[in-house]
Parts: sequence; structure tokens; C-alpha cells
Amino acid sequence: MSKGHDDEPIFIRSNWGTSRYVYNPRNPVGMGLIIGSLLFAAVFLYSLHSRSSWSEGELRDAVHVAVRDLEATPQTLGSWTGSYASMIRDALEKSGKGPSTGILHVEDADDPYDKDADPAVDLFEVTAEDVDATFCLSVSPPRPEPDMTSVEVSLSVTVVEGEC
Repeated sequence: MSKGHDDEPIFIRSNWGTSRYVYNPRNPVGMGLIIGSLLFAAVFLYSLHSRSSWSEGELRDAVHVAVRDLEATPQTLGSWTGSYASMIRDALEKSGKGPSTGILHVEDADDPYDKDADPAVDLFEVTAEDVDATFCLSVSPPRPEPDMTSVEVSLSVTVVEGEC
């Protein structure tokens, strides 16, 4: 009987002091299982990353859907509803575009020291963690001062690609 690679077992006992079995790299099937396991792990990690990060197109679609949703129905504002930024963030998450676990940033872009700024609009910048694109949202009318009553407001939102 010849002593080739085909005579090696697929699994061998570990030499690291444990009694568990590991793939045998001297057997062609064992080597194939090692390579297959590494490829499977790499593909799994790549797909997991791609499902949890935004693309520029997904962010653009989510912003436009959120703007349509905010303009479609009057919004109820009160001291308990939060700011326009939280309304925009909620609309972006409800848009159904992009990953469910991706990180979005909606930041107030109003500059209180800008004398040329339009006082009739509130500015917000929308960005995502993995995308270089930025969208500037101009929301009018400006958010009223919070008080104990609720106010229903029809929003007008314009979108410009780029920083505010």
C-alpha cells in the first residue's frame, strides 16, 4: 500500500493540547475545507458590511422620499415632538431606503452669526457614516418656540446636494 496524500485522514487531533479535531491540511479534502471555510467567512463578512453601510444613491433616494413624506401631510409640533432634526431623522428611517443599521447624521446648519441668512428657513445637513455626499435641507416655516400647546404646520422642504 502506497503512502500518498490520499491515505491521510480528513480530520486529525489538534496538537495544541486539546482533544478536539481539526482539518488536516495534508489531505486534499482537508485543505479544500480549510480554503472553503476561509472563503465562506470572507464572503459573509463582506455581505454583512455591505448591508449595514449606506451608498450615495440610497442616501439620495432616502432624502427625497423623506422630503415628500414631510410635505405630504401637516406635521404636529409641540414641546414633546422634538425638533425638526428629529422629524427629518424619523422620516429618513421610515423611508425604507438604505440599510436598517446604517448611521445617519441630521445636524442643524443654521449659522447664528450669518447676517445674510434667510430667517424664514431652518437649514439642516444630512450625511451618512460611509458616504461623502451631503444634502442640505431648507425647511420653512421655521420651528416655532416650544410651548405647552401643539401646532399643526404644513412644511415646505427643498433639497440641495452639498453643504449648506
